[in-house]
Amino acid sequence: MGTDEPQRLGWDSWAMAIAGAVSLRGDCTRRQVGAVIIGERHEIISIGYNGVAPGEPGCLQGACPRGHLTMEQQPAGGSYANCIATHAEMNALIRADHERLAGATIYVTCEPCSECAKVAANTPLSQIVYADNGQLVKTFSDIQEWTRRERR
Repeated sequence: MGTDEPQRLGWDSWAMAIAGAVSLRGDCTRRQVGAVIIGERHEIISIGYNGVAPGEPGCLQGACPRGHLTMEQQPAGGSYANCIATHAEMNALIRADHERLAGATIYVTCEPCSECAKVAANTPLSQIVYADNGQLVKTFSDIQEWTRRERR
């Protein structure tokens, strides 16, 4: 095979590209986040992006207090008490058939917050994969161990 031949994406890159496309629907002035849950046989189980309930005014419409703050005023991470959106990971999990989560992997376009990680740890998911600036940088195959580490 020559170097000019098209290369096929690996499964992780493929799934993260889907999460990236899903993030384009995100309703946030600070960061658009996407998530996709992929089953053991590489089938899409669920998708989610950050946003408010259907029909409600969202961040892009100026309804979110956190969305009015600069990154200097409210750095990324920390408390999300002033955010009206449901995070991408939560939306993907809410919409998923719980019976299909055993052995599945959730791909997220950025590192999950501690609340999303705690919820994921209480599901049958086997892995969280996330990206930083579009690059796959971390995988955690032991979700419970990761959440214990995050609490320290």
